[in-house]
Amino acid sequence: MTRKTLGFIPLIWQCAFCNTQNPGPIKSCTSCGAPQPADVEFLQVDEERFNFIKDEALIRMAQAGPDIHCPFCGTRNLATADTCKQCGGDLSWDGKQRESGQRVRTVAEAQTRRPPAPPPTEPTPKRKAPTAAILIISLAVIVGCIILLVMLLRTDDVTATVSDLQWERSLAIEAYTNVTDSDWRDQIPANAEVTNCSMIYRYTSAQPQVNATEVCGEPYVKDTGTGVGEVVQDCEYEVYDDYCEFTMMAWVVVGTVTESGRDQSPFWPVLDLEPDQREGDRGETYTIVFRDGGDTYRFTTSDERIFSRAELGSRWTLQINQLGGVQALEPAN
Repeated sequence: MTRKTLGFIPLIWQCAFCNTQNPGPIKSCTSCGAPQPADVEFLQVDEERFNFIKDEALIRMAQAGPDIHCPFCGTRNLATADTCKQCGGDLSWDGKQRESGQRVRTVAEAQTRRPPAPPPTEPTPKRKAPTAAILIISLAVIVGCIILLVMLLRTDDVTATVSDLQWERSLAIEAYTNVTDSDWRDQIPANAEVTNCSMIYRYTSAQPQVNATEVCGEPYVKDTGTGVGEVVQDCEYEVYDDYCEFTMMAWVVVGTVTESGRDQSPFWPVLDLEPDQREGDRGETYTIVFRDGGDTYRFTTSDERIFSRAELGSRWTLQINQLGGVQALEPAN
Protein backbone atom coordinates (compact mmCIF):
# COMPACT_ATOMS: atom_id res chain seq x y z
CA MET A 1 0.00 0.00 0.00
CA THR A 2 1.34 3.44 -0.98
CA ARG A 3 1.13 6.38 1.41
CA LYS A 4 0.63 9.70 -0.39
CA THR A 5 1.43 13.06 1.20
CA LEU A 6 -1.22 15.72 0.55
CA GLY A 7 0.45 18.49 2.55
CA PHE A 8 1.28 19.69 6.07
CA ILE A 9 -0.93 21.36 8.69
CA PRO A 10 -0.21 23.10 12.02
CA LEU A 11 -0.87 21.18 15.23
CA ILE A 12 -1.29 22.33 18.84
CA TRP A 13 -0.30 21.02 22.26
CA GLN A 14 -1.84 21.71 25.65
CA CYS A 15 0.31 22.78 28.59
CA ALA A 16 0.09 20.30 31.46
CA PHE A 17 0.47 23.11 34.04
CA CYS A 18 -1.94 25.83 32.87
CA ASN A 19 -3.92 24.04 30.13
CA THR A 20 -3.01 26.69 27.57
CA GLN A 21 -3.19 25.51 23.97
CA ASN A 22 0.04 26.32 22.14
CA PRO A 23 1.10 26.09 18.48
CA GLY A 24 2.91 22.80 17.83
CA PRO A 25 6.33 24.23 16.85
CA ILE A 26 6.48 26.47 19.95
CA LYS A 27 8.92 24.86 22.41
CA SER A 28 7.55 26.36 25.65
CA CYS A 29 4.12 27.41 26.88
CA THR A 30 3.14 30.89 25.71
CA SER A 31 1.31 31.50 29.01
CA CYS A 32 3.40 30.04 31.86
CA GLY A 33 6.70 29.32 30.10
CA ALA A 34 6.75 25.61 30.96
CA PRO A 35 8.81 23.57 28.47
CA GLN A 36 6.99 21.28 26.10
CA PRO A 37 7.20 17.82 27.74
CA ALA A 38 8.89 14.93 26.00
CA ASP A 39 5.65 12.91 25.96
CA VAL A 40 3.50 15.76 24.65
CA GLU A 41 0.57 14.85 22.40
CA PHE A 42 0.09 17.03 19.36
CA LEU A 43 -3.54 17.52 18.32
CA GLN A 44 -5.40 18.49 15.16
CA VAL A 45 -7.55 21.59 15.63
CA ASP A 46 -10.05 21.45 12.76
CA GLU A 47 -11.41 18.01 12.03
CA GLU A 48 -13.61 19.29 9.18
CA ARG A 49 -10.88 20.59 6.88
CA PHE A 50 -7.11 20.82 6.51
CA ASN A 51 -5.50 24.26 6.79
CA PHE A 52 -2.43 23.47 4.73
CA ILE A 53 0.84 25.23 5.56
CA LYS A 54 2.46 27.28 2.81
CA ASP A 55 5.55 28.29 4.84
CA GLU A 56 8.43 26.40 3.17
CA ALA A 57 10.60 26.64 6.31
CA LEU A 58 7.96 24.86 8.41
CA ILE A 59 7.53 22.21 5.74
CA ARG A 60 11.29 21.57 5.59
CA MET A 61 11.33 21.32 9.40
CA ALA A 62 8.56 18.69 9.32
CA GLN A 63 10.35 16.73 6.59
CA ALA A 64 13.69 16.80 8.44
CA GLY A 65 12.49 14.37 11.12
CA PRO A 66 11.22 14.38 14.71
CA ASP A 67 12.65 16.81 17.27
CA ILE A 68 15.36 15.78 19.73
CA HIS A 69 15.01 16.39 23.47
CA CYS A 70 18.20 17.45 25.21
CA PRO A 71 19.43 14.80 27.68
CA PHE A 72 20.72 17.53 30.01
CA CYS A 73 17.97 20.17 30.25
CA GLY A 74 15.05 18.56 28.39
CA THR A 75 14.77 21.35 25.82
CA ARG A 76 13.29 20.37 22.48
CA ASN A 77 15.58 20.92 19.47
CA LEU A 78 15.20 20.50 15.73
CA ALA A 79 16.21 17.16 14.20
CA THR A 80 19.09 18.87 12.39
CA ALA A 81 20.62 20.32 15.59
CA ASP A 82 23.91 18.98 17.01
CA THR A 83 23.91 20.95 20.27
CA CYS A 84 21.08 22.10 22.53
CA LYS A 85 19.95 25.66 21.82
CA GLN A 86 19.22 26.17 25.55
CA CYS A 87 22.22 24.73 27.40
CA GLY A 88 24.65 23.95 24.57
CA GLY A 89 24.79 20.26 25.51
CA ASP A 90 25.90 17.66 22.99
CA LEU A 91 22.67 16.06 21.67
CA SER A 92 24.54 12.95 20.55
CA TRP A 93 24.92 12.06 24.26
CA ASP A 94 21.66 10.14 24.60
CA GLY A 95 19.46 12.79 23.01
CA LYS A 96 15.93 11.35 22.64
CA GLN A 97 14.10 11.72 19.36
CA ARG A 98 10.41 12.23 19.83
CA GLU A 99 8.19 9.34 18.76
CA SER A 100 6.58 9.98 15.38
CA GLY A 101 4.46 8.31 12.72
CA GLN A 102 1.36 7.78 14.85
CA ARG A 103 -2.05 9.03 13.81
CA VAL A 104 -2.94 12.45 15.26
CA ARG A 105 -6.16 12.83 17.23
CA THR A 106 -8.40 15.88 17.03
CA VAL A 107 -9.00 18.18 19.99
CA ALA A 108 -12.56 16.85 20.23
CA GLU A 109 -11.32 13.25 20.37
CA ALA A 110 -8.80 14.10 23.08
CA GLN A 111 -11.45 15.82 25.20
CA THR A 112 -13.94 12.99 24.90
CA ARG A 113 -14.35 11.14 28.17
CA ARG A 114 -15.82 7.73 28.69
CA PRO A 115 -19.35 8.09 30.15
CA PRO A 116 -19.75 6.96 33.77
CA ALA A 117 -20.63 3.32 34.20
CA PRO A 118 -24.31 2.67 34.96
CA PRO A 119 -25.15 1.54 38.48
CA PRO A 120 -24.91 -2.19 38.98
CA THR A 121 -28.12 -4.09 38.42
CA GLU A 122 -29.20 -7.49 39.60
CA PRO A 123 -27.71 -9.92 37.08
CA THR A 124 -30.16 -11.96 35.06
CA PRO A 125 -29.77 -15.65 35.80
CA LYS A 126 -28.15 -17.36 32.86
CA ARG A 127 -28.36 -20.94 31.89
CA LYS A 128 -25.06 -22.62 32.51
CA ALA A 129 -23.25 -23.76 29.42
CA PRO A 130 -23.20 -27.53 29.07
CA THR A 131 -19.44 -27.66 29.58
CA ALA A 132 -19.49 -31.31 30.63
CA ALA A 133 -21.43 -32.36 27.54
CA ILE A 134 -19.13 -30.36 25.25
CA LEU A 135 -16.10 -31.92 26.89
CA ILE A 136 -17.51 -35.43 26.46
CA ILE A 137 -18.32 -34.81 22.79
CA SER A 138 -14.85 -33.37 22.14
CA LEU A 139 -13.19 -36.35 23.80
CA ALA A 140 -15.39 -38.73 21.80
CA VAL A 141 -14.37 -37.06 18.53
CA ILE A 142 -10.68 -37.23 19.47
CA VAL A 143 -10.95 -40.87 20.50
CA GLY A 144 -12.81 -41.66 17.27
CA CYS A 145 -10.05 -40.09 15.20
CA ILE A 146 -7.40 -42.03 17.07
CA ILE A 147 -9.29 -45.30 16.61
CA LEU A 148 -9.72 -44.63 12.88
CA LEU A 149 -6.01 -43.87 12.50
CA VAL A 150 -5.09 -47.06 14.35
CA MET A 151 -7.47 -49.07 12.14
CA LEU A 152 -5.85 -47.66 9.02
CA LEU A 153 -2.28 -48.23 10.19
CA ARG A 154 -2.63 -51.58 11.93
CA THR A 155 -2.62 -54.55 9.55
CA ASP A 156 -3.08 -58.30 9.82
CA ASP A 157 -1.52 -60.86 7.49
CA VAL A 158 -4.04 -63.01 5.61
CA THR A 159 -3.30 -65.78 3.12
CA ALA A 160 -5.94 -65.72 0.37
CA THR A 161 -6.55 -67.24 -3.06
CA VAL A 162 -7.00 -65.34 -6.34
CA SER A 163 -10.65 -65.94 -7.31
CA ASP A 164 -11.25 -63.40 -10.05
CA LEU A 165 -9.36 -61.03 -12.38
CA GLN A 166 -10.64 -57.87 -14.05
CA TRP A 167 -8.90 -55.40 -16.34
CA GLU A 168 -9.74 -52.34 -18.38
CA ARG A 169 -7.61 -50.44 -20.89
CA SER A 170 -8.53 -47.23 -22.71
CA LEU A 171 -7.08 -45.04 -25.46
CA ALA A 172 -8.02 -41.42 -26.04
CA ILE A 173 -8.56 -40.19 -29.61
CA GLU A 174 -7.33 -36.66 -30.33
CA ALA A 175 -8.21 -34.52 -33.34
CA TYR A 176 -6.29 -31.50 -34.63
CA THR A 177 -8.97 -28.86 -34.84
CA ASN A 178 -9.73 -25.19 -34.37
CA VAL A 179 -10.58 -24.32 -30.75
CA THR A 180 -11.85 -21.14 -29.10
CA ASP A 181 -10.63 -20.12 -25.67
CA SER A 182 -9.94 -17.00 -23.57
CA ASP A 183 -7.11 -15.78 -21.37
CA TRP A 184 -5.07 -12.71 -20.44
CA ARG A 185 -3.35 -11.31 -23.50
CA ASP A 186 0.16 -12.06 -22.19
CA GLN A 187 -0.82 -15.70 -21.58
CA ILE A 188 -2.14 -16.40 -25.09
CA PRO A 189 0.03 -18.72 -27.24
CA ALA A 190 2.00 -16.97 -29.96
CA ASN A 191 0.33 -18.97 -32.77
CA ALA A 192 -3.22 -18.02 -31.68
CA GLU A 193 -5.46 -15.51 -33.44
CA VAL A 194 -6.93 -12.95 -31.04
CA THR A 195 -10.56 -12.15 -31.89
CA ASN A 196 -11.88 -9.90 -29.13
CA CYS A 197 -10.46 -8.18 -26.02
CA SER A 198 -11.80 -6.11 -23.14
CA MET A 199 -10.13 -4.36 -20.22
CA ILE A 200 -11.11 -5.98 -16.93
CA TYR A 201 -9.75 -5.99 -13.36
CA ARG A 202 -6.80 -8.36 -12.93
CA TYR A 203 -5.14 -7.70 -9.55
CA THR A 204 -4.42 -5.06 -6.90
CA SER A 205 -0.94 -3.59 -6.58
CA ALA A 206 0.66 -1.68 -3.72
CA GLN A 207 2.61 0.42 -6.24
CA PRO A 208 1.45 2.47 -9.25
CA GLN A 209 1.14 0.43 -12.44
CA VAL A 210 0.23 1.00 -16.09
CA ASN A 211 -3.54 0.79 -16.70
CA ALA A 212 -4.27 1.08 -12.97
CA THR A 213 -7.00 2.95 -11.12
CA GLU A 214 -5.88 4.58 -7.91
CA VAL A 215 -8.10 3.83 -4.92
CA CYS A 216 -7.35 5.85 -1.78
CA GLY A 217 -8.76 5.89 1.73
CA GLU A 218 -9.81 8.92 3.73
CA PRO A 219 -7.02 11.43 4.44
CA TYR A 220 -5.67 11.49 7.99
CA VAL A 221 -2.94 13.32 9.88
CA LYS A 222 0.37 11.67 10.79
CA ASP A 223 2.55 13.03 13.60
CA THR A 224 5.98 14.13 12.29
CA GLY A 225 7.29 14.74 15.82
CA THR A 226 7.82 18.44 15.08
CA GLY A 227 4.47 20.00 15.96
CA VAL A 228 3.51 19.95 12.28
CA GLY A 229 1.18 17.24 10.98
CA GLU A 230 1.55 15.45 7.65
CA VAL A 231 -1.77 14.85 5.87
CA VAL A 232 -1.57 11.47 4.14
CA GLN A 233 -3.72 8.95 2.29
CA ASP A 234 -3.18 5.21 2.03
CA CYS A 235 -3.66 4.16 -1.60
CA GLU A 236 -3.61 0.99 -3.66
CA TYR A 237 -3.94 0.44 -7.38
CA GLU A 238 -6.50 -1.74 -9.16
CA VAL A 239 -4.75 -2.94 -12.30
CA TYR A 240 -6.79 -3.59 -15.44
CA ASP A 241 -5.58 -5.67 -18.36
CA ASP A 242 -6.71 -7.10 -21.69
CA TYR A 243 -8.71 -10.31 -21.37
CA CYS A 244 -9.12 -11.79 -24.84
CA GLU A 245 -10.91 -14.47 -26.80
CA PHE A 246 -8.73 -16.33 -29.28
CA THR A 247 -8.78 -19.21 -31.73
CA MET A 248 -6.01 -21.65 -32.54
CA MET A 249 -5.37 -25.11 -33.90
CA ALA A 250 -4.81 -27.67 -31.17
CA TRP A 251 -5.06 -31.38 -30.37
CA VAL A 252 -8.36 -32.04 -28.57
CA VAL A 253 -9.75 -35.29 -27.13
CA VAL A 254 -12.80 -36.22 -29.21
CA GLY A 255 -13.41 -39.74 -27.93
CA THR A 256 -12.18 -42.73 -25.93
CA VAL A 257 -12.06 -46.39 -26.91
CA THR A 258 -12.11 -48.98 -24.11
CA GLU A 259 -11.47 -52.72 -23.86
CA SER A 260 -12.03 -54.85 -20.76
CA GLY A 261 -11.91 -58.48 -19.72
CA ARG A 262 -11.82 -61.03 -16.91
CA ASP A 263 -8.70 -62.94 -17.82
CA GLN A 264 -4.95 -62.49 -17.56
CA SER A 265 -4.42 -61.36 -21.16
CA PRO A 266 -5.18 -57.64 -21.35
CA PHE A 267 -4.77 -55.90 -24.71
CA TRP A 268 -5.08 -52.36 -26.03
CA PRO A 269 -8.00 -51.22 -28.19
CA VAL A 270 -7.46 -50.98 -31.93
CA LEU A 271 -7.98 -47.42 -33.19
CA ASP A 272 -9.43 -46.50 -36.56
CA LEU A 273 -8.06 -42.96 -36.88
CA GLU A 274 -8.97 -40.27 -39.38
CA PRO A 275 -6.17 -38.36 -41.18
CA ASP A 276 -6.39 -35.47 -38.70
CA GLN A 277 -6.50 -37.73 -35.60
CA ARG A 278 -3.90 -39.35 -33.35
CA GLU A 279 -3.67 -41.60 -30.31
CA GLY A 280 -3.87 -39.70 -27.00
CA ASP A 281 -3.30 -40.73 -23.39
CA ARG A 282 -3.52 -44.34 -22.30
CA GLY A 283 -5.29 -45.58 -19.17
CA GLU A 284 -5.17 -48.99 -17.51
CA THR A 285 -6.76 -50.45 -14.37
CA TYR A 286 -6.30 -53.96 -12.99
CA THR A 287 -8.35 -55.53 -10.19
CA ILE A 288 -7.46 -58.75 -8.37
CA VAL A 289 -10.16 -60.42 -6.23
CA PHE A 290 -9.02 -62.66 -3.35
CA ARG A 291 -11.05 -65.04 -1.18
CA ASP A 292 -10.20 -66.43 2.22
CA GLY A 293 -13.02 -68.65 3.37
CA GLY A 294 -16.06 -66.38 3.42
CA ASP A 295 -14.06 -63.15 3.17
CA THR A 296 -13.43 -61.30 -0.08
CA TYR A 297 -10.70 -58.73 -0.70
CA ARG A 298 -10.20 -56.52 -3.74
CA PHE A 299 -6.90 -54.97 -4.83
CA THR A 300 -6.86 -52.41 -7.67
CA THR A 301 -3.66 -51.19 -9.34
CA SER A 302 -2.31 -49.71 -12.59
CA ASP A 303 0.80 -51.91 -12.40
CA GLU A 304 0.48 -54.69 -15.00
CA ARG A 305 3.46 -56.52 -13.49
CA ILE A 306 1.53 -57.33 -10.32
CA PHE A 307 -1.56 -58.34 -12.34
CA SER A 308 0.45 -60.68 -14.59
CA ARG A 309 1.65 -62.67 -11.54
CA ALA A 310 -1.83 -63.12 -10.06
CA GLU A 311 -2.90 -66.39 -11.70
CA LEU A 312 -6.31 -67.77 -10.81
CA GLY A 313 -5.96 -70.12 -7.84
CA SER A 314 -2.57 -68.76 -6.75
CA ARG A 315 -2.03 -68.07 -3.07
CA TRP A 316 -1.02 -64.60 -1.83
CA THR A 317 -0.16 -63.09 1.53
CA LEU A 318 -2.14 -59.88 2.04
CA GLN A 319 -1.68 -57.13 4.59
CA ILE A 320 -5.23 -56.13 5.55
CA ASN A 321 -6.02 -53.03 7.60
CA GLN A 322 -8.85 -52.97 10.13
CA LEU A 323 -11.26 -51.60 7.51
CA GLY A 324 -10.67 -54.54 5.16
CA GLY A 325 -8.43 -52.72 2.69
CA VAL A 326 -5.41 -54.39 1.10
CA GLN A 327 -2.32 -52.37 2.04
CA ALA A 328 0.31 -54.66 0.48
CA LEU A 329 0.56 -58.09 -1.06
CA GLU A 330 3.06 -60.69 -2.23
CA PRO A 331 2.88 -64.28 -3.49
CA ALA A 332 2.74 -66.79 -0.63
CA ASN A 333 5.75 -69.06 -0.21
